[in-house]
Amino acid sequence: MTQSHESAVDAVPDKRRKTRTYMFLICGEALFDLFGEAGSGDSVSFDARIGGSPFNVAMGLARLEEDAGFFGGISRDALGERLVQKFRSEGVSERYILRTDYLTTLSLVQKDEHGSPAYTFYGENAADRMVTVDDLPQFDEPPLFLHIGSYTALVEPVSAAFRALIERERDHTLVSFDPNIRPTVVPDMALWRRNTESLVPLTDVVKVSDEDLALIAPGEPVETIARAWLGMGASLVIVTRGGDGATAFAEGIEVSRPGIKVTVEDTVGAGDTFQAALLAGLKHLGATNRDVLAALDAGQLNRLLDFAVGAAAITCSRRGADLPRRSELEKEWSALK
Repeated sequence: MTQSHESAVDAVPDKRRKTRTYMFLICGEALFDLFGEAGSGDSVSFDARIGGSPFNVAMGLARLEEDAGFFGGISRDALGERLVQKFRSEGVSERYILRTDYLTTLSLVQKDEHGSPAYTFYGENAADRMVTVDDLPQFDEPPLFLHIGSYTALVEPVSAAFRALIERERDHTLVSFDPNIRPTVVPDMALWRRNTESLVPLTDVVKVSDEDLALIAPGEPVETIARAWLGMGASLVIVTRGGDGATAFAEGIEVSRPGIKVTVEDTVGAGDTFQAALLAGLKHLGATNRDVLAALDAGQLNRLLDFAVGAAAITCSRRGADLPRRSELEKEWSALK
């Protein structure tokens, strides 16, 4: 079956025409998380929630009142329509969304006793994976920040498209990367590690969880990995540790901030919340170019971590990826500067 593509600019003759872009362009997947609950007898009930790590990051930035757009494949099916409607309601630009006839990825989420999620993905040849180099947008002005992450940074053909976009734009935009390892999408941890390390030299800011590092580099000290990535070219590496907070590594700097105790409903979207808050916080600190990013001091990084940890804690107190709004973080936002 031939799959057709369209973007939000199909009404104009050239869908690749140049136009104004957005301060944050988030690239990756948009999907539905299905939370399963055992019912009576053999039945299982599902609570379907909009998700996908990059989708959540874009939504989180919009809720923090930042100018954000999304580039990725979204299906024309009924679930894809809901995804686009959600972006509209949250204020995320749909200008670069690629609509196709491929289906929407489904992610089955099962939580352990601590609320930590495990994911099983149903997404082979789904809309979020079937983005090609020919689908890349053109910009009059590049975004200040370009963010990629999760399995769309690994699986083909979308990963090659995103890599080409980064290589094309990195001379005049900051690049952010969250590996967000998903073993149920690709079980080969060596492949995840090779892909991560091939992207780090193209990246300015890397945010990674200690759980992800334990999967791709078991037994290796976090500090060793972070310093190695700095040596590859990243300016800032941040390692999150769930409820225990986060650590930031920069040239000659290592700072850590503790977690915030909350009653955890689940941790779905917590890392994405941290990522959105991190990007918004960097802009608030004026780190919108490589010189300022490299010059951030320990005090600024401590405040940045506090802001991102506080935002993630709010998400953990709610079910699913219900990211906080700027109004819920005014005190923390003011303390950043």
